[in-house]
Amino acid sequence: TGRILITSINPLTRQQCKQSPSPSSAPPSSPNPRHLPLLFVPASPNPFPLFGPPSNPSPTTTLSESLIPSAAAAAALALAALLCRPLKPALAAAPISQSETLPESLTDDEKVRALEDHLASDPDDIKALRSLLELKVKANLLPDAIAIIDRLIALEPDDKDLPLLMAHLHSHAGDPEAANQLFEDILSKNPFLVEAYHGLVMVAYEYESGAELEVVLKRVERAIEMCKKEGRKDDLRDFRLLVAQIRVVEGKYDDALKVYERMVAEEPRDFRPYLCQGIIYSMLKKNDEAEKQFSKYRKLVPREHPYAQYFDDNMVAMKVFMQMEENKTRGVLKR
Repeated sequence: TGRILITSINPLTRQQCKQSPSPSSAPPSSPNPRHLPLLFVPASPNPFPLFGPPSNPSPTTTLSESLIPSAAAAAALALAALLCRPLKPALAAAPISQSETLPESLTDDEKVRALEDHLASDPDDIKALRSLLELKVKANLLPDAIAIIDRLIALEPDDKDLPLLMAHLHSHAGDPEAANQLFEDILSKNPFLVEAYHGLVMVAYEYESGAELEVVLKRVERAIEMCKKEGRKDDLRDFRLLVAQIRVVEGKYDDALKVYERMVAEEPRDFRPYLCQGIIYSMLKKNDEAEKQFSKYRKLVPREHPYAQYFDDNMVAMKVFMQMEENKTRGVLKR
């Protein structure tokens, strides 16, 4: 079977990483934070098992492309498997098993019609519903996708990932109140779920104020203290990645880099901080330092990691995109 991944950040489950810059302390040549994605990197190959194990993810098969606004889409290609524009989670999806039974020659619209015809006679077919969900999200038909998740939750009430997916879709659909309420409901049941905190950060950044973002940051910091007291090391690292993401959003690049450096000192085998540092340095056009970090990342990321090739491909895309933007800026200045 295939599967949808929310790397919140996203969201992903335990291992992730994000970024996106913002003005305040950024140097003049810094990228515009509103046009750069955040990155969530799953250290584990199996975060959010909504559709089973992933297979062959690539830039052309990710649902993240469907959810990222066009202004940020090109940049989003640069930032790896759970990408998102400033605080927008991405959904990376592998093909769904039911879809794979449909002829390859069918267009997406024809697949939708075939699945809807099938569901008319078998409305509780979970695989078909998940396949239809993938296609609806891909087509950016988010109200339809939300309605399908409602049906799936009724059929699979124990699936803890579905409410999180629904919350993110509400946020993408421009309903921050519904998204916030769902994220809060999720956190009331699991106060250590980093993906839900990421959702709150995303909503605060996209729809609310910097003050609200600081409120969420305070909550994240309290969660970090709880993780320390309870010895939740994996959750602690995920929360630190989220703190670094918030710092980038605020334009506090040095603070974000310090978080990553500390994480490297604590666990030098985790590839995520190197990848995140490399992306920040690339955005700041410190290419030598960026390549140094990417090199460390490439040495550590497991070759069997389902997104390893995707990361590599997208780092190339990022460099091309940034060069295009630089050339465009120079052309404007010459006029």
